[in-house]
Amino acid sequence: MIDNVEGWEQLDPHDAVKRLPTSGAWTRARNSAGAMDYVLQPVQPSQFAVVAGWLDSPEATLRWAGPGIPFPLPAEAFAAALALPSRPGWTLQDADGTCLGFGQYWQTTPDSMHIGRIIVSPQARGRGLGRELMTALCAEALRSSAAVQLTLKVYRDNQAAVALYRDLGFVASEDASTPELLFMACRTT
Repeated sequence: MIDNVEGWEQLDPHDAVKRLPTSGAWTRARNSAGAMDYVLQPVQPSQFAVVAGWLDSPEATLRWAGPGIPFPLPAEAFAAALALPSRPGWTLQDADGTCLGFGQYWQTTPDSMHIGRIIVSPQARGRGLGRELMTALCAEALRSSAAVQLTLKVYRDNQAAVALYRDLGFVASEDASTPELLFMACRTT
């Protein structure tokens, strides 16, 4: 759930991408029991090496970041390689400040924001943090823009991610997809 902080309305994870939050600099995620567990914050230089360290091969880096991103991804090249000034990067952190996930968004048209480079720490996978990260990141992307649509691309063989995105309201568009990548979109109005 997205916590009601500085004007954020409370959003259910299943419809977070369907309603616009009102304002706020911080997105706080709650677990299903309602305890404050996670916070979405802008990525900091001290976290670049942490996120880059989750990538264990050139293939994993290519699938996560796309072509042209080196493996290993040096911390000093992280911001430039991921175009952070124009494509804000966000981390999901626990109450102790441990970085558990990362994602970005960027505007593709005046009405559309693209969500990309979603990754959860290998040590934290299988605990529902992908849903926490996506819910908070989608809400933040909508808060920061006038977008009425969110889009993303996902490898078709990543069935867990495809199922999560469908559950969050994203719909596949075969016309915009490739044999490897599924293009998905979610209207927010």
